[in-house]
Amino acid sequence: MKTLLRAFIVIIIIIGGVLIIVVGKKPFPEPDCLACGINLVRILGIAEVVLGLGALAIQKNLIEKQRNI
Repeated sequence: MKTLLRAFIVIIIIIGGVLIIVVGKKPFPEPDCLACGINLVRILGIAEVVLGLGALAIQKNLIEKQRNI
């Protein structure tokens, strides 16, 4: 049950990152700097998705190791 809850939390994090990327595209004017406004929101969304996928892969490996023990 714990592993199912952890997987559910990671999937919610990945969905949140995708929503940040999709929703963050339109409402702001494009600033000049890379770390301002929409670019920062997009970069944070991408980072959240990548970290979520990494956490899901690590969790999968841990579950397989626990089953083998």
